[in-house]
Formats: sequence, structure tokens, C-alpha cells
Amino acid sequence: MNGRRAARAVGIAAIFGGAAVLATYPLVLRLPTWIAGGLGDPILNSTALAWDADRIRHGFRAFWDAPFLYPHRDTLAYTEPLIGVALFTAPADWLSGNPILAYNLAFIGSFALAGAGMFLLARHLWGRDDAAILAGLAFALTPYRHAQTTHLQVLMNGWMPVALWCLHQYMETGLRRWLAGFAAAYAVLGQSNAYYVYFFLVAVGAVVGVELVWPRLPRARMVADLAASGAGVALAIAPLAVVFYRLHRDLGFERSPDELQGLSASLMDYLRVADGAWRWGGLVPLGAPERQLFHGFVVIAFAVFGATTLRAGGRWTRSVVTYLLLTVVAVWLSLGLGPWLPYGVLFRVVPGMNGLRVPARLASVVIVGLAALAGAGFAWLLARLPRGASLAVAVAIAALIVIEGQHGINPAALTEVPRLTANSWDRVAYSWLRDSPPGAVLELDIAHLDDFKPFTTIYQLRSVWHRHPIVNGYAGWKSMLQELLGGPASPLKDGARIPDMLRGLRAIGVRYVLLHENTFADPSEMRQIAGAVETATDQIAEARRWPGIFAWRLTDAPVEPARADASLHRLGSDAFTLRASTHEERLPLLVDGDIDTRWLTGEPQNGSEWIEVQFARTSNVARVRLENSRRSVVDYPRRLTIESVDESGAIRTIFEGAVVDLLIEAVAADERRTPLTIDLPPNRSTRLRIRQTGAGNEWWSIHELEIFEEKGLP
Repeated sequence: MNGRRAARAVGIAAIFGGAAVLATYPLVLRLPTWIAGGLGDPILNSTALAWDADRIRHGFRAFWDAPFLYPHRDTLAYTEPLIGVALFTAPADWLSGNPILAYNLAFIGSFALAGAGMFLLARHLWGRDDAAILAGLAFALTPYRHAQTTHLQVLMNGWMPVALWCLHQYMETGLRRWLAGFAAAYAVLGQSNAYYVYFFLVAVGAVVGVELVWPRLPRARMVADLAASGAGVALAIAPLAVVFYRLHRDLGFERSPDELQGLSASLMDYLRVADGAWRWGGLVPLGAPERQLFHGFVVIAFAVFGATTLRAGGRWTRSVVTYLLLTVVAVWLSLGLGPWLPYGVLFRVVPGMNGLRVPARLASVVIVGLAALAGAGFAWLLARLPRGASLAVAVAIAALIVIEGQHGINPAALTEVPRLTANSWDRVAYSWLRDSPPGAVLELDIAHLDDFKPFTTIYQLRSVWHRHPIVNGYAGWKSMLQELLGGPASPLKDGARIPDMLRGLRAIGVRYVLLHENTFADPSEMRQIAGAVETATDQIAEARRWPGIFAWRLTDAPVEPARADASLHRLGSDAFTLRASTHEERLPLLVDGDIDTRWLTGEPQNGSEWIEVQFARTSNVARVRLENSRRSVVDYPRRLTIESVDESGAIRTIFEGAVVDLLIEAVAADERRTPLTIDLPPNRSTRLRIRQTGAGNEWWSIHELEIFEEKGLP
């Protein structure tokens, strides 16, 4: 008996292992150096897994401070941490030193996990191996997985049927060890994809809801046991939740309802596929990204057929009701915000839900319901056929599932990733960096988040190896320093501002600049930047040059004596009046305490803009602070002059120059307000004129203006 069970287990594993290889072929032939889905999210996820493996080996020390998007902290939480995946892939990373190999094993393994997990669930629900195999194939090879090739975290939904299988076992036997298995699978699922912490509750709610209506265990015991297992899951996920909460509180990490509109499903999206999928001769249309939710005609047809077996009686009826309820609720929630749609209520009231931007990913739960219901349809049909005919029909259905899923990756969709240890001048440069003293790195070229360039994720992947945090990065949330340096208004676009930029970078702990010639689309821009950096000799401690790569180590920033803030007094808005060169009607917005309102010029900077502050009494103005919200960071003054007018009417310039260095420090200190702070020498001011004297393509904007005076007049 045990031998037959072992042989059956090996056979089932072979089926779904083979299906996983088929689904991702020919990736299995190129595991160490090729990746499916391009150099965006797959490389980002490879980086997360490599960092996880490194931190596991070091006892999780500094786990959340992944080496990208400097100077931010907790940057691993800016993307999916994938710790639930890394628990299994870390040994491969340690043994091979190859993060691409570790990622590919997880990628292929996700298909095998999905198939095997659904097999366990469907076999338990419907009692037939052949039907369970078909349900597993339908779940593992759904066209939706093809659409989510780049999102490993979405592909990890194979833990859902495993958890549900354990939950059903508990409901039938009352054995708490099954409930422990359910909690463990749920915890790994949630640690693999934060979305699933919330979305999987739909499936759990359907199972528990049906059991509470038609209980097989005493309700009081069931509720107590489920509460205990829920506490265990919460405890396992708590480290993630604490960090996400801190980012939400400190940096305002939440999605606006507008962001969800294009990423919510419509019912028609469940009939749309990704480019490259099997389209039944054009019958199935293409869909927009994240809205290619088609799961296949086979699974849909047999799910409908399975739902019609509702009256079969006993456990069968209970299971059909459960998975029909699961499917309907998951589809309803995936429609996102709108009248009569409950997702909007959850978005507003459930803690953390406002950090999720893609309701359409509930399609990962929908396929759990569809595949389970299809298992009922497969089982009902195959049970009524002679043995030979049932085998032939099962093979035919399996072939249709494979064809419809259109799995097997086009070799053209695979991208080669240079090995970190390959001989190249990049490796030489990064070896020099790895052996250099601590300090952050700016890698050039640099791009802002919405202008994705593949070199950005390669920088991130290499940062795990050379162990220096980099300013660059690609993730689910933005760093305003990268947005500033990588955007169209970057000081890198103007060679004259680059020395000021370097001063600002040095002040926040950046010690290295690496310039990769082949990352620039415009060689003249590359030469301008390299030339400007090289002329800033007072800021360069060491310069290196290899074919295609410049590297500079910057000098340490001078230690400036800190001004005693205790001696400063912030003036209230009743202590001065304001005038401006333009849009004076907006001047009250400068002192309304609301960082989201602003004064602006409304036209590109031309050097003639000014704001005048008239004081109610003579003041020793010690500090001026100009604050901007994230949306106006690039609207900084290109050059600033501050003039003091004393009691006699004499005008004295008390500040003049570019403010790029101060802006970089401001962004690093608080990017929600970017407090550009200018300390001033002693003065006796009755008026202060703040003049923008540079030129640029952006407006000059100020969201809040704060004036501080020193106690006592000079």
C-alpha cells in the first residue's frame, strides 16, 4: 500500500513537474543566464530574492534596508519582499552564487506548486485522481499565468489550494494539525505576496461561511480554533505589516482611488488575453496590462458544468456551494471601485487595503474557484464513462488545456542576463567599488521610475554583490531623489549645476559616482556629465577609468557647525505681509499650513520672479524655508537671491547662488515637504526680497513659506 502511494505521489509530481517545464520551455535549458519576461520586474524580483538569501545567512540583520533607492530606509518594502519564496530558493542562491538561477527555479516551481496544490484540493473534494489532475492542469496552465509572467509574486498562488485542502481536512476531522498546516500555508502565501494576505480571505471566508451555516464541528470550537490559527498567521506576517504601516504613516504610502480605475477588472476582461497567448483564431481579444484575465474556455465550461451538479448531495453539494460562492464574490470584488461594488468600502475601512492598486489581481482567486468547480465537472463526466473512454477523454481535455494556455515561452521572450561573475570591465569596476570604503553610489545614466530603463534593475541586482547602497532603483514606490536626478528637470542636464549637485550628494552620504557609457542614448550628454564631474577637482578624492566606465570617489562632506535651533523663532503669518511679481491672489496659500496648496508663477522661470516679505517690525531673519510637496520638487528656483532692506532703506544681499545642493539635502530629509532651508547671516530687515534669478523650463512653485528670526537684533 505504501509503495503504491509512493509511486502515485511520484507520478503526480512528475506530471506537474513536466507541466511546469513545458509551461516555461525552453527556459529549463538556459537557467543560469536567461530570464522570462524581460529585465523589469523579473530582475527586481531576482534582486529581492538575492537580498533575502544574503540577509537570511546573516540572521536577518538589516533585512529591510535593501541597497537601492538611497537614502530611503526599509526599501525592500517598496517592492514585494518575497520572503515566502526566498525560504525555498536561498539554498540555491548560496550554493550557486547566481540569483538568476534561484529566480528561475522559483519561476518554474510556481507552476508545479500550482498544479500539485490544486490536485490535492480537487482530489479531496471530488475523489478522483484523473479529475484532480485535470483541475491541477487547468489551474497551473491558465492563460492568466501567461499574462503574469513578469510577476513572480502573483504566480505564487499555488499556496491557496494547499491551504484550502488543509482547511477542509480540519473541518471534516476536527484535527488541529490540519489547521496548523492551513496557517503555515497561508503565512507563506502572505509572505510571498502582500496582496494575497487580503485577497485569500475571500476563499477562506467562503469555506468558513458555508461551514458556519451547515456546521460539522461545534461552532464555538470552530471559531476558537480559527481565531487561534488566524493569530498565528498574523504573527507570521506582523514583521511585514509593521514596516508597511511605518511607511504608510511616515511617507504617505497609499494609493489614490484614481490609480485603481485602470487596474480594476470589467466582466469582459475575463475574456481577454495577453499578447502571445492562444486566441482561438482571434475569437479572444487582447487586453490591457493587468486586465488580461481569461482563464480558458475549458475551465470555464467545466466550471459551469460542475456548478450544475449542485444537487448531488452531501459533501459534494457543500463543496459546489463553497466554490461557486468563492468565484462569484472574487469576480465581484475584482471590479474595483464603483456603485454597488464592495471593494470601495474595503479600500476605505480595512487597514492596508489602500496600499493595493490592482483589484484585478483577484483573478488569482477566481481561478481557484473555477478550477475547483471544473474538477466537479471533470469528475462527474469521467465517472460516467467506461475506463478506456474516460482515459481518452481526460487526455483530450488535458491537451486542450495545454493548447489553450499557449504555454511554452517563445525563445524571443527570453532575455540574457550577464552573470555577475562574468569577466567584464563592469566586474572590474564593481570589484573596485566592493573593496572601497562604505558610502552610497550614484550610477549614471539614471532614469526616473516612469521612464523604465533596463540598466536600472541591473544596477540593483549588482548592488547586492558590491554591498554599497545606490541612489537608483525600480520599485512600486518612488524616491524623489531619483525622480529629481533622473527626470527631465535634472541638474545633470546642465553641466553648470553638476558641481552643486555633487556637494548635495556628498552632504547626504553619497561617496561614489559610476558612469556607464553604454547606458546613454546621447553620447554628447554623457561627455558633458563626465567633463563636468572631472572639473570638480575639489570634490574628487579618487578617479578611475576603464573601457566604457568612469568611477569617482568623492571627498567627505565638510562638517558644518549646526545652528542652534533653540534660538530661532518661527514668525506667524500675522508678523508679515506678502507681495509677489505674479499671482498675488495665491500668496495666502504660502502660509495656510497645507502642503498640498501652492503659490506658483504659472510660466517657465526667466529670472524676473520675486516674493517680498514686509515685516511688522524690524527682524533679524535667520532662516528662510521653502517647502514643496512631491509634485512640485522640480519647480525649485534655478538660482536664488535674498536681499534684506533695513530701516534706512539700504539693500544688502544676504544670500546668492544656486540651491541644488540644498534641494538634494531637503529631498533626503523629508521628501513629502522638501524643506529647502537657507540660513542667513545677522541682519536688520524690515523687508526681505526673495528673487528667482535663473532660467528653466519649469514654473517656480512654493507650497509653504516659513520665516525664522534670531532672538535679538545684531
